[in-house]
This record gives sequence, C-alpha cells and structure tokens, in this order.
Amino acid sequence: MDIKTFLDNIYEHVCCPVCTNRFTDPKLLPCLHSFCLHCLQRIQATSGIRDTILCPECRRNFTIPGNGDLNTLPTNFRLNSLLDALPVTECKTSDVKCGNCDKRRQESAYCFNCCSFWCHECLPLHKGIKSFKEHHALALKDFGDEDFDNFFKLRTFCAKHEKKELELFCQVCKTTICNSCALIDHEGHAKIALEDAAKEQRLRINRTIESKKRKVQKETRIAKLGENCSQVQEGAERVKSEVQKFTENLIAAIETKKNKILDEVEKKAKQCLERLGDKRQEIEEEMQRDQTEIEKCDKMLKRSTNAQIMEPSEFLDQLFREESEQEDTVDLTGENVIDFAFERNEQLFNDVQAEELGFLKIKTNLEESTVEGKGISEGTVGLLAEIVVITRNIMGEQVYDQNNHVTMEIRNHDAQDCSTKPQIHDNKDGSYKISYFAKETGTCQASVKVNGQHVRGSPFKTEFKPRLFKPVLSFGGRGSAPGIFVWPWGIAVNDKDEIAVADNGNHRIQILLSDGTHLRSFGRKGNQQGQLNSVHGITFYDNKIIVSDTYNYRIQVFDDQGNYLHQFGEKGKLNHQLDRPSGLSIDRDGNIIVADSNNKSIKIFTLDGQFLRRIGEEGSFISPVHCIQHDNYFIVSDNGDHCVKVFDKQNKFLYKIGMRGPGDGEFKSPRCLSVDKAGHLLICDLLNDRVQVFKLNGEFITKFGASGKENETINGPMSTAFLSNGRIIVTEFYSHRVQVFE
Repeated sequence: MDIKTFLDNIYEHVCCPVCTNRFTDPKLLPCLHSFCLHCLQRIQATSGIRDTILCPECRRNFTIPGNGDLNTLPTNFRLNSLLDALPVTECKTSDVKCGNCDKRRQESAYCFNCCSFWCHECLPLHKGIKSFKEHHALALKDFGDEDFDNFFKLRTFCAKHEKKELELFCQVCKTTICNSCALIDHEGHAKIALEDAAKEQRLRINRTIESKKRKVQKETRIAKLGENCSQVQEGAERVKSEVQKFTENLIAAIETKKNKILDEVEKKAKQCLERLGDKRQEIEEEMQRDQTEIEKCDKMLKRSTNAQIMEPSEFLDQLFREESEQEDTVDLTGENVIDFAFERNEQLFNDVQAEELGFLKIKTNLEESTVEGKGISEGTVGLLAEIVVITRNIMGEQVYDQNNHVTMEIRNHDAQDCSTKPQIHDNKDGSYKISYFAKETGTCQASVKVNGQHVRGSPFKTEFKPRLFKPVLSFGGRGSAPGIFVWPWGIAVNDKDEIAVADNGNHRIQILLSDGTHLRSFGRKGNQQGQLNSVHGITFYDNKIIVSDTYNYRIQVFDDQGNYLHQFGEKGKLNHQLDRPSGLSIDRDGNIIVADSNNKSIKIFTLDGQFLRRIGEEGSFISPVHCIQHDNYFIVSDNGDHCVKVFDKQNKFLYKIGMRGPGDGEFKSPRCLSVDKAGHLLICDLLNDRVQVFKLNGEFITKFGASGKENETINGPMSTAFLSNGRIIVTEFYSHRVQVFE
C-alpha cells in the first residue's frame, strides 16, 4: 500500500474496535490486538474476573500480569505514532496543538528530532536554541511522501521513561526495557539485546507453526471421517422427512374418505328427520281436530233433550261416516325410519395391516438392496453407500449420496408432482433411465448420468443428526470502501433479493446484490436528517428502508434509494422516547417493532412514529436486542438474560428458550432472530460464534458456525435473513463480513 492510500485510510487504523473512537492509551494484548485502556478496564469490570481478560477481537483468554493491572500491558507505540500523525493529515482542516505553548494553530511545523509540533510563533525560539541548531523542522503544509516515511520511522520508546528507546530484554521479568530501566528496576537481572531476543522468539514461533501444521495434517483423516458421518446423518434426515411427508399424505387421504362417508350419513339422517317431522305435524293437526269434535259432542250430550238429539244433524252424520270409514289403528313404529349401518372395507384394512409403509433403498456399487428390521436408526450400511433420495430443486430431480454429492441428475421434464416411486433402469452404458407418474403431466421419463463413486463395506452403525449448513459465499472485509464493512450489524432482504447491511462502524447503509456486488450506499456520521451515528437494526417495508439510528436515539425512514423521508424518537424514558434502539422488525399489521435496549423494553410504533404499546410488563427484560412476530407470538432476544423470551399477542409471557452457557440450546449474548419457511427459529448466538436453530416450542434442532475467521466458521454472528432461493445470509460482527449458507 502506498503512503497516500495509507493516509487516506488512516482513520481505519486509529479507531478502537470496541468504542469505535480514536485510541486513547492503546494497550497490546498477547494476540497482538490493541484496544483503549479504558475499554479493556470496562470489559474487565463487566466480566468480574480480574486476573484474565477475553480479547474482543479473537475471543481468546489471556492472563493479565501484575495481579490483573491492565496498565502493565505493553503500549502500542505504533498506534501512538499513527495518532501523532493525525495532526499532519488534518492540518488543512483543523488547528494543531503546539508542543511548547499548547496553543492550537493551523500554521505549524514538525521537528523530526524533538518529535513534537511547533507553532509559527514558537518555531523561531526553537531555531534560536543552540542545542537545536541541527534539528530538522518542516512546515506541515510542505509534507511529502518521503517526509511521512521518515515520520513513521520513529523508534519504540519506553512507557516509563519517555523518549528512552527500548533496547534490552530482561530474561528474569520477561519484558522489554530501556537502559534506564536496566539500571533502576532490573539491576542484577540477566539481560540480552532486544534484537537477539526477538530473533530467538521468531524462531520459536516458526517451529511452533510447523509443529501445528504437522498435527493438523494428521488430524485431516479424522476430520474427514467425522464429516462423512455427519453427511450420512443428513441423508437419513432427508429420508425421514420423505417418510413423514408420505405418511401425512396417506393420513390426509384416509381423512378425506372418512369425511365423505360422514357427510353422506349426515345427509341421509337429515332427510329422514325432515320426513318424520312432517308426519308428526300431520298427526298433531289430526289430533287437534278430533279434540274439537270430542268437546262438541260432550256439549251436545249435556245440553240436548232426547228430541233434540234425534233431530237430523249434518255434524253427527259426518262424524258417523268418518267412524265407519276409519280402519284399525296403524302402528307407526318404524315408519319413515332408516336403519344406519357401516360396512367396513375389510380388504383395505387387511392390506394396510399386511403391507409395509415403504422401504429404505440403499445403493452400493449401483446395486439396490433393502435395509429391513429395526428401522433406519439401527440399520448398518456402508459408510460411503449411496442413500437414494429423489428431491426436487430448481434444476429438476436429483439423487444424493450420503456424502451429500449429487450422483444422478434428472433434467428437462415438466413434472410438478411425483405421485409414484421413480423406477430406475440401468442402460448398461453408464446412463440410466428413470420413469414415474406425475399428476399434472402423466408418465414422465428422463435420462440421467452417474458421477458418484461408491465404496463397499463398512461396519459403522449410523446415528442420524439434523441437516448441515454449507457456506457457499462470503463478501466484505474491514474498511470504508464500498462493499466492505466495519462491525456490520443488522441485515435485511427485499423482494428483489437486494441485501441491505447496517454498516455500523462506517455509520451508513449499504445495498448489495446477493453475490456481494455493491449497488449503492447512503448515510454518514452526524445528527442531521439522513445522517447516522452507529446503525444497528434495519428492515424493509412497503418500498421503504427503516433504520435504528442508535446513538442519535431515533428511527429514520428512507425510500428504497436511500432518500430521507421522516424520523421519530428522541433520547428519554417516556413511551415516545428511545435510549439505544437496536433491532427492528415489522409486525403483521405493518407497525414497527423496536428493541429499546437501555429502556429495557420492546415498543411498537406506527409507520409514522405514533406509539402504540409495549411487549411484556415492566421488568420483563434486562437488555432486549431484537423482537419479531410470528403467527400469534412475539419472540424477544434478551442479551442481558442470555435467553429468548416468548409472549402471546395478549402480552402474556409464555416461556423462555435457553440460559447462559456453551451447550446446545444455551447462549452467550443472543442477538437477532429470524424464522425460515419451515417455521424454524434461527438465533444468532454472538459470543458462542454460532447460529442455533429451534422449533417454535423451544426444542433445539441444530446449529452451524464456530469460532474463527475462515470459511465454514462464523465469528460473532449478529443478524440473519433469507434470500428467495432459501439461502441464509449472516452478518459477522468480528470478521466484518457477510457470509451465505445453504
């Protein structure tokens, strides 16, 4: 890197990774990472452990010399020299403090012998001193590349004796010292030249590296064996999923037929009841007429004389005619009644009892065999045997072996739903023909090629685990140029598969394609409209980008091109106020859910910033980071309590997931949440360097990631999101990058 490029990016080198401000009293840990002394003291106080400290960068623990006194750590003089260089780079825009009169002036010079700045008023005094006659002082405005080179070639000085160069190494105290320290503090101790000590140390480091390389090479086969076992387990999970789906479809078909019979019974019963109701009404009307006639006859008998009774009467004539015409009483029992009975399909029942649900097919050297007996979990198979599983993807059908390698590819067909088991025919020429029946397109055939290798025989008994997550891409890196990040935080994806990253340390939002290609950026440090001061949460909604402007204590809303629209929030503890807002999400009604971390609350606002309500009661959270709504549940990650808490839509606490620890289902500083299409909850476990996957009831499923910076590891996962093809994207806080998994 040339000196001009270095100076243009000098702020990347002089900012503490913890506080993101310029270093003050930078201290160097044994891992060679540097931090402000006051930042390390705060980390030490938070951990409650005095004699050791955890490096925020590489996550390694180190013992602190001097009974836990952080002041004993070596000062990073390289960083101090860079900090000294800042006035030179800023002289055109800001004043420089004079090393003699302490006044700040823009017209200043730097003395390469005194290693200090002199203002234009004090500079003649400096030149007038006889002992300074040979000193080289140069005006800052006249600095060239060669002058910066000389500036950075400063000697390493003793922290105790200012201006004294470190030249010796005390073999008793194991520390670098100057000549004054050698006489005062290390008298009688064995000492050697610093250059010789460093040379010996470099040789030891190189020997250690070579030893570690040999050890890693020996462990490669073991690691590969473990990888193969995991891939066998993954293949078994796919088979179990197919079995579960087939069983559910079978049950659904039986349920449909059952409901058809029940509907028919209901229909027939309703018709019968309607007929019986009509008959009952007819009988009741007839009984009412008979009762009226009886009452009339009683009155006639009581009130009429013999002569009156014998007089001609149409009423009596009609009554007598009906009496003579009436037949014997009819027994209505059973009239219009249906006798229901269910005749079982005994043949179907016997077939289900007798037939197997299906068979697990194992292929070794392209010859099919069937594992029978106690089920998949106890079957013994060849370690590299091919488990034949037909799965659909965007390319067509694929057959996977247990190493997760595609061994058959079925292409160029339009079938959307295989409703029968594919039949595989060996053409004896290295190709295969697969035929099956699909609901939408009828019988389909496809030619396939074989590219897998098969190894016979292995006595290993399989033990199956959930699916694995494979890294396929990563982009970013530390810096301020487009497409790279400093401490990336939240991440979101819109319906165009454009990725928005909250570039926290650069106080901006970056929009990228799914392959990491930079599209645009917006925002810079400040407190005006559209400016940002440390961005944490981000989400898309209705062609808008919503951002938590964390240390401006507000939420800002931009259009999808990054143009400022409006904002809400201010610092405070009232409902409409915020204190360090972090994660953001959108609820099912289009409202904004804000994790108000320092106020220990989850707040819901309308899109225009009107406060609606809180999630949880007072005291529910210690330091909430993110909240999402899924179905009728509100799920909250509580960083301070090292767990995830679940509430219903009535604001009632239901249960929590996890506790502090490194085990499966345990967390160290859980951060952002997401739910995939299968309804599984993904939780960023920041300080355990992994993403854990759960069912919504809190049951642990699997995890991916581990400490480190290389591919296949995750170094400080902060947030996750999903692309339209199902791939998972993860922001890595400590590696300053975005990684893509499938």
